[in-house]
Formats: sequence, structure tokens, C-alpha cells
Amino acid sequence: MYLRAGRAGKGNTTVEKEKRNEIIRRWTQRLVLVLLDVCSINLAYYFALYIRMTNNHRLVAGAEVFFATFYRFAPWYTLFCIAVFAFLKLYNGMWRYAGLSDLNRVLMASLITCLFHIVGTAFFIRLMPFTYYALGAVFQLLLICASRFSYRLVTAEVSRINKARNAATVNVMIVGAGENGRRIIRYLEDDLVYRPVCVLDSKSESYGVKLNGIPLVGGMDKAEEAVDGYAVKAVFVADPLLQPELREKLQEVCRSRGIDLINYGPQFYESENLTLSPERPRKSHGDKHIIPFSPPDITEREIGEVVEALRSGWITTGPRTKLLERRLAAYIETGRADVDTEQESGRWSNRVVCLNSATASEELNFRILGIREGDEVIVPAYTYTASASSAVHCGATLKFVDIQKDGDPATHLPEMDYDKLEAAIGPKTKAVVTVDLGGIVCDYDRVFEIVERKRGLFTPLESDGTPLGDLSSRIQKALGRAAVVADSAHALGASRVFRGKKTYCGAIADFTDFSFHAVKNFTTAEGGASTWKPIEGVDNAEIYKFYQLLSLHGQNKDALAKSKGGSWEYDIIGPWYKCNMTDIMAAIGLRQLDRYPGLLERRVEILKKYCAVCDELGISHLVHHVEGMDSSNHLFLIRLPGFSAEQRNSFIEKLVARGVSANVHYKPLPMMTAYRSMGWDIADFPNTYDYYHNLVTLPLHTLLSDEDVDYVCETVKAVYREMRA
Repeated sequence: MYLRAGRAGKGNTTVEKEKRNEIIRRWTQRLVLVLLDVCSINLAYYFALYIRMTNNHRLVAGAEVFFATFYRFAPWYTLFCIAVFAFLKLYNGMWRYAGLSDLNRVLMASLITCLFHIVGTAFFIRLMPFTYYALGAVFQLLLICASRFSYRLVTAEVSRINKARNAATVNVMIVGAGENGRRIIRYLEDDLVYRPVCVLDSKSESYGVKLNGIPLVGGMDKAEEAVDGYAVKAVFVADPLLQPELREKLQEVCRSRGIDLINYGPQFYESENLTLSPERPRKSHGDKHIIPFSPPDITEREIGEVVEALRSGWITTGPRTKLLERRLAAYIETGRADVDTEQESGRWSNRVVCLNSATASEELNFRILGIREGDEVIVPAYTYTASASSAVHCGATLKFVDIQKDGDPATHLPEMDYDKLEAAIGPKTKAVVTVDLGGIVCDYDRVFEIVERKRGLFTPLESDGTPLGDLSSRIQKALGRAAVVADSAHALGASRVFRGKKTYCGAIADFTDFSFHAVKNFTTAEGGASTWKPIEGVDNAEIYKFYQLLSLHGQNKDALAKSKGGSWEYDIIGPWYKCNMTDIMAAIGLRQLDRYPGLLERRVEILKKYCAVCDELGISHLVHHVEGMDSSNHLFLIRLPGFSAEQRNSFIEKLVARGVSANVHYKPLPMMTAYRSMGWDIADFPNTYDYYHNLVTLPLHTLLSDEDVDYVCETVKAVYREMRA
């Protein structure tokens, strides 16, 4: 509903039809104006010649010669005028005479065409009387202005009549009383859906004034009063420079009332072809809903911070990235997003590394651990490829483990079968990857019990004499067992009682990676982070330093360090990788983190409705909150009892046909070509396939309104009952 991509409420067929109708309407208008101009141009100069050649109601001798000149030159002059008018864009965008900018274009066009008329007749036929040129130019200007103004009045009246007949007309409040506001008002005159009823202006003295006939409401503090008083159903922000706090207030007013908020950016105002395109976000008014699966929740706070980062001149890894790292460290330890990390910056530094993806984060976790060729890494068969491919990048051998039958008994999470995990650990096992899928936290007490029992099989890495090899060796020796590496891509903010204490993801496993991809609860567009628990005998600052080296070509100074006077020189410690986070990405994350507790709460509200519907239908689903565990509520997985894979696919298609996007998380890795080529076969993982074959993921994100959630619930019930009948 807010900053949503695409148009809600119209199917593809309807959108294409509206596009065609819009094109036909626009070209019809242009053709009418061209015809009016042809008449105006020729009548103007004909009248001018007739008046000039008339004296005491009699034609001056030789007038026939001048009329012959007029007739010979008129076709060429007409074509030239139409070309000039088109060049000055009098037929598109600002084609209607309605303000100074339009009048300026008409004046310029008249001046250019008049000069052409003088030059053309004088050099190619004959020089006409001066008064003929002067009167013709004046008449042409007046007739062109009159035709456009008359046409505007006619179209406005037709639009008013159509809107009066249209029961679905939507009252619009325009925010911003400048030129942009005027332009939107003019372009709404032809729109059969939207009707401007008031303009909200920042100046309180504007009260009682009208803008293009629309009442002005003075003062941004009058937003709620205006929305209620004028029965507003949509708000158009016509001021791209509106202060972020005012924009946030508008969003809250609109969200609380279920009102559309449409932001028109500078590119809209700079366009000469202004139209309210069918592609612009309009929520349905009686039509089918369109529910996207997982759009990013971006507000003016994030946009403003990104703009500030761009203006700062520092856009790659810099102060915002470092601040985000400290704030994430505090959030992971405390569960609070409002910790003042600058008061104790040393406490929160060197504990989280922000990178450009969770995949890069997991791979660097493995490289810090010293995972290499000859080592084995255990991964659940039910996960996304990033959980496994990172180990492959390091040269390790994968060992897939089947999940528990129907998932964990309490949460239904497709969690590893821990008996099979224990059996899979051998002398070459250096890491066990746990996956907190959907934001639900695995049973880490059980995982750590298993790896501790297998200590006797573990042989730590010996240093190869390189700084990184020495660090990895010391880490492995300090652990003395296979490392527990958490793929917590979905689980920022999730927690579990671990060893008797509530602990947040990032502080449970030995090493953890998070994803900040656009579809995640918390986003930096792309991005991710690595974190780790303190390791005895190894300094956090040393670990952090090697993450920095591994993520920046092995260069021992980043751009921020090199920017200090006289500090240009650097060394390359190793021929490593490039996967650092930029300050532009971190800017999004800083403002996302401000809002994150509220985003999680909204997800809980949505989950309650989903759970109630699934329980009513007898559909198994993920349980995100149980005693001792609170999820981050990232995905809502349901399993359709008695459905085959083909029926599951048909269920998804029927949802999509009704406007509800759905997905499957995930197709098991042993079914993928890359892993089948390694010798893995899904037949060896019966629980994994059984869990997958009837699974559907419903849309779960914070841009869903209560109305959207209700629509999803009703659609799921209708489709499920239809297919079970």
C-alpha cells in the first residue's frame, strides 16, 4: 500500500487494456488540437489580410495578388507551425493553455512562426504589408490561446459529468500547493477515478484560499482534519521535498484509515508527458486484490538517510557501516534497537561485520574457521543453496542430513533429525550448519550436546605459518570440536532459551550469518552480517581484522583509513575477496533498525490471523512462538494434508489467479542439478521430500494491511475448500 511496486487491484489484462485506451485517448486529443491549430493559423492570417486589404468596405487595388500569395504560402506555413508546436511540446505534457508556463510556450511559438512567415513570403514569393504580419501574429496568438482554453473548459466539464456519474470516484487530497500541485490538479481533470477535493499546504495563512478552484487547507497539522472533513480516500504527495517527519505523519494518518498514499518523485514532475499511468500504484476499488509476496518496507526515514549518505561524500564502507555494526552487536546482545552504542563504542566494536550478502558472510565464517579441502561440513537437506554452497566454495565436502518426520513436534520447523546428525559426524567434520528457517530458532542445546559428545573424533587444524592459518588453528584448538555455524539469514531478532538463559540469534552458535536481502524482515537492499561468540584465547579485534581483510582484497587499510592525511600506503596480506558493505546500504539498515521492533510486532499480528485460519481448516503450519522460543516471524509455511506435489502447484496457481502471490520454501537441495551432480539423491531423504511436496508459503510482510490479510485468509479458505470438495 505504501511505496508498493506495480499497480494493486488490476490484472495484467486490465492493465494492458487501460494502457491501450490511454494511448488512444492521448492521440485523439492531440489530433483534435492539431486540427484546431490548422484552423486557427489560417483564419488568423486570412482575417489579417482581409482587414488590411479592405478600405472603406472596398478591396484595395491589387489585393488579388496578395491573396494569391497567401494561398500559395499557407500550406507550407501550416506545416511549419505544427512542427514548431510539436517541438515546443504544445501537444504533449503541458499541451493545455492553463498557466504562465503554457502561455510562454505559445508566445514563443507565435514569435518563431511569425518570423518564418515574414522570411518565407519575402524571399520566396513577395513581401506582404507589415500590418498583415503584425495583425496575423496577434490573431494567431489569440486564436491558439482561445482554442486551448476552450478545449480545456470542455474537457473539464466532460470529466466533471463523468465523475458525477461514476460511483467509484475517489476523493483526493493533494499535499503541496506549489507548481507541482497545480500540475497534478490539471492532470486529474481527465481522470475518471480520482477527484481532487482539497490541497494541504504548509502555510497556515493559506486557509480559505483556492488553488485552481480547489480549497487550500493551511498547515500540515490539519492533515487529519482535512482527510476526515473531505472524506479523502487517497493522498497524492505533490512536494518531493516534503520534510521526512511530515511525510511520516501523513503515512501514519493514511495507514490508520486504510487510505492510499502515492508519492510522485521528481522524475514525474520533470516529465513533459504527465499522465496518471495505469502502472502507478492504485489500490483496488472493487476489483481483485493484488498481494505481492514480499516487497521491502521502505519509508522516508530510510530514503532520507540514504540521501544524507550520498550528500556526505562518503558512500562506500565508512562511518555508517561501522555504526550499523555496533548497533547490531547491541541488538543481538540485548534485543533492544535503542541502545546508545556511542556511549560505550568499545564494548560494541569488533563483534559484528557487515558484508554484501549472507552468502559472503557464511563463506567468510568458514574461512575464518579454516574450513578447506578435505574437511566435511554437515548441512540439512532442507534449506536454500547458500547454506551449502559457501562450504563448497571453501573446498569442503558436503554431508546432507535428513530432517525430522513432519518437522519439530512443537514448531513444525523442518529441523535436522538430530540422531542422524550425530551419526553423520566423523573425524573430518569441521562444522555443522544449522538453519533457523523462517525465523524459528533450532534446538541449539541439542546440537551443542551432540558436537560436545563427538569431541574425541575432532582433530584441529595445524597452523600453516600464515597469519590467517594461525588464527584458524587457534580457533579450532580453542573449540576442540566441530563448530556450530548458524545460517540465521531469516532470524535477526529471534531468541531461544539456551543453556537456561534467553539468548538472541547471533549469540548462540559459534558463528552466525544474517541476511539483509530485500525480501528479509530487515533489509539493506542487499547485504548481510557475520558475528561470533567470544573464543577463549582469541581476541575479537583480531577476528574482526581478518573479516575486513578477507572482504576487501586482503588490503590492510580500507578507504576510510586511507583517507586520513598521509595514510595512503597499504599492503595486500592475501589475494582475497571483495564483499564489503557500503555506507549507502548501511544507511538503509540504520533506519530499518530504528523501526525493527515495531515491524516484528506487526508480523505477529498477521501471524495470528493466518494461524487461526489454518487451525480452522486443519492445515499444518509453522508455530513461531512456543515456550522458550520466539521467532522473527519471517516466513509462514503451511502443508496441505493429502495433497500431491501437482495438487500443491495447482493450489498456488489458483491463489495467484485470485491475486495472492505464494511461494515454496524450499525445493530440497538433493533435487537440484548442482547437488545431484555431486551424487546426492532425494530418495535418500524421505522426510525432506515428504515435507516439501505439499508445502506452500503465504505472503507475510509489513506492507500488508488488515484488509489484505483478511483477503489472503478468505482466498486460502476458498481455494482449499474448492480443491477438497
